[in-house]
Amino acid sequence: MTSTSTTDIDAIVARLAPEPAPAPGEGARDLMHQIMATSPAPAARRRVTLPRLRTAVSTIALAGVTVVALNSVVPSGTGPAVAQALDIKREAGYHVIKINDLYADPGKYEAQLRAAGLDISLRVVPATAAFEGQVQPTGPDKKYLTDIKGIYPPGPCDRLDGCAIGVKIPVGFQGTADVTVGRKARPGEEYMSITSIDAKGEPLHCVPHVNKTVGEMRALLREREVNIGKFVIEDPGDDRDGETVASVPGSWHVIGGYMYAPGLATVVTSSTAMAPEEAEAAQDKTVKRCDQSSLSPRE
Repeated sequence: MTSTSTTDIDAIVARLAPEPAPAPGEGARDLMHQIMATSPAPAARRRVTLPRLRTAVSTIALAGVTVVALNSVVPSGTGPAVAQALDIKREAGYHVIKINDLYADPGKYEAQLRAAGLDISLRVVPATAAFEGQVQPTGPDKKYLTDIKGIYPPGPCDRLDGCAIGVKIPVGFQGTADVTVGRKARPGEEYMSITSIDAKGEPLHCVPHVNKTVGEMRALLREREVNIGKFVIEDPGDDRDGETVASVPGSWHVIGGYMYAPGLATVVTSSTAMAPEEAEAAQDKTVKRCDQSSLSPRE
């Protein structure tokens, strides 16, 4: 039985997580959003077909204009009563939109947006830690809308796609748009926006884990209060290749993984170890991302 090749890993990643984010910067960010917008999001279920696992980026793409301020959000049923789901103001030529209620019915968002003259659909979805606060606006062609700007505070950010505190839309914006915003998952919810388990903000960021045994991986995750809930088998020599299962032998080797719910991870495994050069290349990527972790994605 041969070891998992780089090509095999790329195929896995095409199913399990989104494209990797390039180095921080505006050009890199634009490229990342283009990648994220290449696949339509599901209507009402968690996305499970994800491109690229190891350095992934969220892949819930809709079509849209934008909204958000997530540092001052009041969820439904907690804190003081919320009069309106959104706070929409016009400032310096922009519609500035804050979400007061992250758990409101989407119809409430739509009604307020239409009243403000904005042809926008807004969804707020449970997201893994790296993507809490992520804003993903796309147009009808599923391409990222650069006219819609996030509002980012200065300084470092501990999340892969930035720590947006709001969104602004030009008052003269023409057309329609959909926006997806990542929020913290409630107990029992599975994420609709996920990324690699070693991405910035995730449990194994800066922690080498590729090619370790499942037993070693389990110990690493337990130290971080994470359990393995599922395994994906990536092993051409196994009849279950490509299947998701509840358990595999502790001696099997780790190819990658991602969080699918609070405290629960899916780990991609093979019965054979990766070739040394492939494992080293994978770990180099983890180290590179770690070296960049002090930077905000907007810097």
